[in-house]
Amino acid sequence: MTQAGYVGASSSITVDDVPALYEGAKFYSPAVGDANKSSINSWLAGLLDRNGPVPLLKVEGVPPETPCVSVCVLGSGSAMADLPPAGDEFELAVRQIERLQRVSFGAVYPLAAATISALVAVVTAAQLKVPLLDADGMGRAFALIHHTAMHLSGVSPTPLAAVGPTGESVLVEVPAGPRADRMLRANVDTVGGWAALAAYPTTAGVLRRAALPGTVSRIANVGRLLLDRTDPDLLVTRLGAITGCRRLARGRIAELEHLSRPSDVTIPAHPSSLVVDEIGGLGRQLRIELRSEIVAVFADGALIAGAPDLMCLLDVSRGALATLDSLEPGDVIDVLVTPADAVWYSPRGIEMVGMGSHGIPLAHPRRR
Repeated sequence: MTQAGYVGASSSITVDDVPALYEGAKFYSPAVGDANKSSINSWLAGLLDRNGPVPLLKVEGVPPETPCVSVCVLGSGSAMADLPPAGDEFELAVRQIERLQRVSFGAVYPLAAATISALVAVVTAAQLKVPLLDADGMGRAFALIHHTAMHLSGVSPTPLAAVGPTGESVLVEVPAGPRADRMLRANVDTVGGWAALAAYPTTAGVLRRAALPGTVSRIANVGRLLLDRTDPDLLVTRLGAITGCRRLARGRIAELEHLSRPSDVTIPAHPSSLVVDEIGGLGRQLRIELRSEIVAVFADGALIAGAPDLMCLLDVSRGALATLDSLEPGDVIDVLVTPADAVWYSPRGIEMVGMGSHGIPLAHPRRR
């Protein structure tokens, strides 16, 4: 990638970009741990070393009639660590849709430019020898496959194909996105606990209006900053310049709670809470509500941030992101909030991925 450091400035992805892509993707999916880091990074670096750089193109730079398809990892990250990919799962998933639709895809894009799904999109583009689009469907990570800007624009996720690590596959053809998600998840455990998903086959022309632009370049830029491991205050300032991120508070973790509150069974997560005592500032007590991500932050009982905002934690002692599975009482953390892409603050977006979808029926701070 070019080193200008601005979103959209990159023209290709090389071996040297892999560490930054991983760290930036983790920023946009802070609940995910590092169990797959070494294997995924080595896999992608090896492909790029053998096949050469993957072109990274703006959607507007691709002919509008070009067939495109998204890819992502579906299911459990721990299952993927236990049963690693053979290497051809994502290519096989794409080929299934090509055979069904009798097309040859001319570009790939990540369903979410976050988690390891951002990296497997580069893997798939390298294997298929096609460009990667600098766009995605979420702008961060959401729980369900129809939680996308494409879905809000009327683009169907189907036909979609999921290939498991044992080579077994599932093909889903239904018109409704939520129905496709339910049918797909019912089969993930059967094929090995995780699957390579190819979905949202469409054209570049449709993606010009339906996808979120510049998101792959953005995670690379964020990743470069995170790898720099600078002073936490300077890091937050630099992240803010690229992402709009800001610090809500710095504090010490006082308590981790694992609760049995009921939650929406369509969201694959278990509720829990984190209590943080603010250091300095107003001396507030923060309660951080967790699902498969941080979904709300309260300060002395008042809501100060909530989904679809992206909320993450920075380990102050290391100047690095703290994943939710690494937290311990006594840790000093910065609580950061980054605005999601604008589409998620629309009425339909809030209904789909806002706090209400996580069982917290409160108005988002932006709407008060």
